[in-house]
Amino acid sequence: MSSHATSAEPAGPPAACSPFDFVRRLAAELSAGELKLPSFPDLAARVRRVLDDRRATPAQVAAVVGSDAALAARTLRIANSAAYNPTGASITSLQAAIGRLGHDAVRCAAVAFALQQMRDAVRHPGLRPQLQEIWRRSTMVAALAHAVAHRSRATGPDEAMLAGLLHNVGWLYVVARAGRTVVADHSTDAWEEVLRDWHPQIGRAILEHWRFPEHVATAVGEQNVPDRPRGAASVLPDVVVCATTLSTCIQSRHAFEHVVPTISAFQRLGLDVARCRLLVVDSAQQIHQMREALAA
Repeated sequence: MSSHATSAEPAGPPAACSPFDFVRRLAAELSAGELKLPSFPDLAARVRRVLDDRRATPAQVAAVVGSDAALAARTLRIANSAAYNPTGASITSLQAAIGRLGHDAVRCAAVAFALQQMRDAVRHPGLRPQLQEIWRRSTMVAALAHAVAHRSRATGPDEAMLAGLLHNVGWLYVVARAGRTVVADHSTDAWEEVLRDWHPQIGRAILEHWRFPEHVATAVGEQNVPDRPRGAASVLPDVVVCATTLSTCIQSRHAFEHVVPTISAFQRLGLDVARCRLLVVDSAQQIHQMREALAA
């Protein structure tokens, strides 16, 4: 498969299908193991392979990343963002950028590239506003997950950013599959509610199909489970839950007080209302630059 093509828009249910029935059919396909999952874009897959190869040199990694100008530019922007460049010393060498970022952050750049390809493969103009909103949420949650992991020291910030970026992959896929079905219904509250309920499990299936680590797939699949049992094997789901929650709180000054104390994931990460407010304020520049770099 070309590095600029994905199977993001396979044939879906008949055009007369309602949004609820559409997602219900996808859920039935998922339960039966018959969901037609997209392929991971070729270039992103090659980046993952070279990053997973312990024998790969920095020059070999740079050669793969640099084989696409857009991915190379995105990698450089992330390396020069406030989160990775606190001294303000800009770099222009791709190999130096990869050395500054480390493999996990480069992997995140490749995933952002892959998700953007999935989004751009959807040609229906009526879906553009929703696709743009999905991408906006993805970059916001990714940047917040990085900040939450950094502040709480619960897990690696780059891994948290990756999980945050992927948290909406199921939503993106459902919209891509919807294609030419009744677009007018895609903005309704009912459509949003159905998607909110089902997209985590579809996202988890996609990540398992793409052979992402199990704990990353679990974090995406359990993002709607704010009260996970204590002692769970991975804290990454808690970080994603906190990041998605904070992304909704930022727009309202009073939301922190009403929401944060009710979600045990914040308590397990040692984040109370005051710490969450401070996190958002202190990380504002980093979050802004990280979102711009991921969305490049």
